[in-house]
Amino acid sequence: MTTPESTASPAAKPDWLIEAEKEEQRRDAEKEQLQREQAARHAQTVNTHLAALGIAPVRPATATRWVHPALLAFGNASEADYAYAVYANYQDNLGVVLFVGDPQGNHGTEFAGELRTVADVVRARREGGTGTSSPQPRPGWRGIAEREARTTAQHLPSDTSALCDALHGLTAAVLAHQAPSGDTAVGTEVDLDCEFLTDDLTPSGLVSLGLSAGPGRTLYVVNADMDVAEVLRRPFMREQVWPHLPLTADGSLNRNHPDVCSYAEIRPKVEAFFADLGRDTTLWTHCGAQDVIRMHALWRHDWVVMPDTIPQWGDDLARLRRLAGGVQLPPHTGRPHHALDDAEHQRQARAYLRGLIN
Repeated sequence: MTTPESTASPAAKPDWLIEAEKEEQRRDAEKEQLQREQAARHAQTVNTHLAALGIAPVRPATATRWVHPALLAFGNASEADYAYAVYANYQDNLGVVLFVGDPQGNHGTEFAGELRTVADVVRARREGGTGTSSPQPRPGWRGIAEREARTTAQHLPSDTSALCDALHGLTAAVLAHQAPSGDTAVGTEVDLDCEFLTDDLTPSGLVSLGLSAGPGRTLYVVNADMDVAEVLRRPFMREQVWPHLPLTADGSLNRNHPDVCSYAEIRPKVEAFFADLGRDTTLWTHCGAQDVIRMHALWRHDWVVMPDTIPQWGDDLARLRRLAGGVQLPPHTGRPHHALDDAEHQRQARAYLRGLIN
C-alpha cells in the first residue's frame, strides 16, 4: 500500500513555496529597477555638474545598476612629475565628489574631496586623496559626549548619579566648545522655496517649488494644475511671479516645458530628490512656514505616508539674521520670486550670515 507521501517527488515544490519565490523574484526585479534608475540619475547629475564647470571628461559617467565614474584626467607615472588619475562620482549627502587612482586611469578608489571648482581637480591630480575610500563622517558631538560620559560612569560607584549627571553636562560642554563655532547644521543642507496663492491651500494654490542642495543637486517644478486665472488676477503674482514661469510666445503657461508637470507628478519628483540625499538632511527656508506646509501637502500632511527622507521641519534664515544683528541680506543674484533662484539665494545668504556670526 502506498501513502500520499510516498507518491510525491522529493524534488517537487509546494505551491506556497513557488508563489513565495515568484514574489521574491518580483521584489528583486523592482529593487534592481530602482537601483538602475537611481544610478542613471546620479550619473546624469555628475555629467551635468561637469558641464556646468566647463569640464569635458575623458570618459563621462555612465550607469548600470551602479554609477561608473567619469574619468576626468589620466595621471602621469613619471617620478619627476607624478600625477594621479582623477575621477568624478556621486556620493550621498555630498553630491559630486572626486576620487583618485593609478595614473593609467584603470580605477579610482581613494576619496579626494568634493568637486566645486576646476581647481579641485588640479589639486587632487597633484596631491592625491585622503587615504580613505570614502568621506570621513561629520563628528556627532552629542554622541561623543554621551559615550565618553557613559564610559567614565562605568568606573564610578553606583551611588554617584549626581556626579554622573555632572560629567554628562561637562563632557558635552567641553566637546561643544571644541566643535566648529557658530551656527552649524546636521548633514546635507537643503533650501526650499515655493511660490503660491497665499489663501489657497489646495493643490491649485501651489505655483512652483524649488529645492537646492548645492551645485548639481536641484529640483524645480511648476504646477500645471495651478489656478492660472487667479494667479493672473492678482497684481503681485501677475507682475512678479508669472513672468519667471515657462511661458509660450503668447504669454501662456508652456505645458510642454519639462519643468511643468501635474500636481500628482510633483510628489514622486520630490521623493526622488530627497531619496538621493539620504536621511541626514537639514531643511532651510526664509520665513517659510507656508513653504514647508506646501511641500508636506503633497502627502496630505500624513507623516505615516510621507517617506522618512522628507524633512518634517525646517530651520529658518530669519533666525540666522537675528543672530547676525538683523543685517540686510546680500543682493539677490538671480530672479526674485523664481522658486529655485530664491532657494539658491538662501544658500548664499546663509553663508554670508554665518560669516558674520562666527
